Amino acid sequence: MSNSLTSQFGSFAFAALIIYLILRNLASKQDGNRLALARQHAFWCALIGFFASTSASWFDTLAAVPPEGETRLSTPEAIGAAATPAIWVAFIYIAGQFTWPHKLKPQRTASLKPRTLSGLIPKSLASVMLAVFAAGLLAMYSVRDVTGLAPTPEITEEDAHEYIVTADAQDGLRSAAEVLPYLGLSLALLLVAAFAATMVILRRKPLDGISEHDNRLLRITWLNRLYRTVTVLLAGAGGEALHFKARWIYDDADKFMDGEGAGIDHWERMNDVAGQWDQTANYAVLAIAVVMFFWRPPVNFESLRPAASSAFARLREQLFAVQYLSAMAAILLVAVGWPMLPSSATQEMPTAERATAILLLLAGAALFYLLVNAAYLAYMAFRTRAVARLPKPAARLPLWTYVVAGLLMAASLYFLLFPPLALLWGFVPPNRWIIVGLAAALLAAHAGFVLLVRSVALPWQVGGEVETWYRQVLEFRSMRVVTGALVAMPLMGYGLFEGFGLFGLLIFCAPAVLALPRPQGSMLPETSDAGLR
Repeated sequence: MSNSLTSQFGSFAFAALIIYLILRNLASKQDGNRLALARQHAFWCALIGFFASTSASWFDTLAAVPPEGETRLSTPEAIGAAATPAIWVAFIYIAGQFTWPHKLKPQRTASLKPRTLSGLIPKSLASVMLAVFAAGLLAMYSVRDVTGLAPTPEITEEDAHEYIVTADAQDGLRSAAEVLPYLGLSLALLLVAAFAATMVILRRKPLDGISEHDNRLLRITWLNRLYRTVTVLLAGAGGEALHFKARWIYDDADKFMDGEGAGIDHWERMNDVAGQWDQTANYAVLAIAVVMFFWRPPVNFESLRPAASSAFARLREQLFAVQYLSAMAAILLVAVGWPMLPSSATQEMPTAERATAILLLLAGAALFYLLVNAAYLAYMAFRTRAVARLPKPAARLPLWTYVVAGLLMAASLYFLLFPPLALLWGFVPPNRWIIVGLAAALLAAHAGFVLLVRSVALPWQVGGEVETWYRQVLEFRSMRVVTGALVAMPLMGYGLFEGFGLFGLLIFCAPAVLALPRPQGSMLPETSDAGLR
């Protein structure tokens, strides 16, 4: 492992300080009733905790044996790496109990009595978390036979035709006896972190100005998000064990290409077996993550009085619902299709088959997203056909959004059509007409979607400013999806600029509020009846 334990915890301390300052800054800027402040604080803590704890890809570094340098596994560094996800979870959720906005200072009263603690724990969710932990242990047991593989140094040879052939250095793989103890430690520490954070959440004093019922629901909300995060982390750790076995099978099968064993037939069968291990891990982790995403905490707070839904509120609900449905469906399409992509085996002559398939998958996901949104707009057009001749106020996006999107698209198309082959050893680019066709299809779909957005009457009685904002949000979403797909093509399809493969996903998920503030008219009370025109 390249990083020392001191540097790991030094980075953690620095990141912890930054996160603490972020939480305090968010808390100081929040305004509104006390319950709303408390719920917003809990949401931001959970969001930061999820991304912080899931961003550490420690297992690959732990399992790999570098071809050069120190190959012995350092125990302190390995323990520090295995403990990283648990440390993040414990830190964020415990620190969140001490970073409340000043208006929500805990009361100087006794906390919950011990006999009431167990009633706040979401037992079904906790049971699922423990079941996923047990599944992780089972995954570890199933890969106990991995024997490990030595690293391969870079080899340069001259063939019979006097051509220089270079084989890149390959990392080795540690044995299960070396790696699994630390994976088990990571699983156990995640449960310890969940238990420690649970005790702090339950034992902290109630917040001032919030009823006892709402204080209890706030604790349940914290526990719900804590257990969902830990469950996803446990599933990810179990999935790493299966990927570990798959990589061993892949690498071990390569030796049969050198004339040993059963030859090419056995190599192909073993690669199919390894692919099954990978797919099992991918589908299991994806299924658990989706279930956890929809396992929401209770919202029956006393302070949330039911209010009449305004037309603008229903408009925003529709925007959120269609966005999350279409975005998740597009991401799932990529996640399910990725393991089915053609394999780029090092023993075969390089081809453009895999890169072309990746471009088609990314473009297909973007077009599917636009299709889902267009289908809903078509449904709206059918519902509002009686008022289709009414004015449809619309406006363009801010100029800088077009400039940024245009520059990103142009740069991506340039690298797609003229890839730097000197940086991409053995890479064969796809046919340029395929690239041009996919780019043209995406841009045409975006243009058609924008025309549809501007021609459909809305089924809500809202002002012209809100209608304009609604159409701009849809156009922004279409543009970011198309831009994200084009940017992801050279990064993920070509492997260009290693480490930036998910930059396209960040563009895909860019919130519209970056360019479009909420219209002021939506803050005013409505005087007309809300509903369908």
